[in-house]
Amino acid sequence: MHSEAFNEIQADISALETSFDVFKFLRIAAERHRLKYFSVMILPGEMAGGFKNHSIINNWPPDLIEAYDRADLINLSPVMAALKSRTRPLVWHIDGVLASEVSANLALLRDRFHDNGFVHGVNFPVHDSLGRRGSIGFAGDRGPFERSELLELSMLSIHVFDRLSCITHHADTAAPALSQREMECLRWTADGKTSSEIAAILSLSEHTVNHHLIGATKKLDAVNRTQAVAKSIRKGWI
Repeated sequence: MHSEAFNEIQADISALETSFDVFKFLRIAAERHRLKYFSVMILPGEMAGGFKNHSIINNWPPDLIEAYDRADLINLSPVMAALKSRTRPLVWHIDGVLASEVSANLALLRDRFHDNGFVHGVNFPVHDSLGRRGSIGFAGDRGPFERSELLELSMLSIHVFDRLSCITHHADTAAPALSQREMECLRWTADGKTSSEIAAILSLSEHTVNHHLIGATKKLDAVNRTQAVAKSIRKGWI
């Protein structure tokens, strides 16, 4: 890429104001490179919890995230292990991540990734001005990456992670406090309960539960309730 193109991308990223703006930007960037999926994750020194706990933004199918976490793949995946000590992009194929000698359950998970077009991808180790380490990953069912594509995606990932850090840090300091009901609904959501189940537990209508979850999601500048739960966990609220 020419320096003008780099500057243009950097300017586009600097103009992003919310997490949802970043979500839309990454979706367009992925599609431009014939990729279906993206994820932005925090990489703590010791992995605790699953994908949902460490994901800041992603467009993975919810059932695939559930399967990933049931298999504890965040601790078993060689991609995750490598990213904790790596500084260069990591290109991978799902058949290498979940090789032929894995257990029957992991082999089934590998088939699910294939069925969802989650076959070939790349993860970029990143960090922000606060010293937090993370990863931005892209995946799809396309062929090998060109060097120019990796260069563009690497540069994009570095600036997106830093911009997202600024956005979320501002939201952390400026966001209004959640109500007690919003906190309760988030806690039960983190426990895996559906809106109807939470409604029965709290003696509320399902509509009211959804209203509280939407309110909490907006206050936390989250894309969806899954991200709202992850942010609340990182804040130590649940």
